[in-house]
Amino acid sequence: MYHYTACGLDNIYLKNGYVKTDSPSGTGISIHDMDGLHRVIARGLAEMVAPLQPKEFRFIRLELDLSQKGLGKLLGKTDQSVAKWEKGEQPIPVLADKAIRDLYMESIGEEAIAGLLEKLADLDRQIHELTLRLEETVNGWDLEIRTAA
Repeated sequence: MYHYTACGLDNIYLKNGYVKTDSPSGTGISIHDMDGLHRVIARGLAEMVAPLQPKEFRFIRLELDLSQKGLGKLLGKTDQSVAKWEKGEQPIPVLADKAIRDLYMESIGEEAIAGLLEKLADLDRQIHELTLRLEETVNGWDLEIRTAA
């Protein structure tokens, strides 16, 4: 079994699909159908239930061929925010996690954007369920903000 770490992930092991060669300059590994392998890894990450870890988030972004700046633009964030998520310096927001998974699934022909749109609609409903209660007091208007539970 070959521990495949060149992809940037620590938990990938190949049972087969590679050739090990020894040469005077050292041992080399040649992986068959690297693009196919990366597609399977990315799909597995996109479909898993657990939140993405920083290295997994980065792997999917790279499979989408997006720069940190490009992904940040899509998500309304800065490239520095994306970099901090990928370094584990800040938690990956739930919506960014969902968005990158859905973008990947859409890129391979799976209908995933509907899931992202549903999540956005839920967030939008929460925003619109905000109640402003105003009361005129001796000091002027006073504001009480409540959100629907």
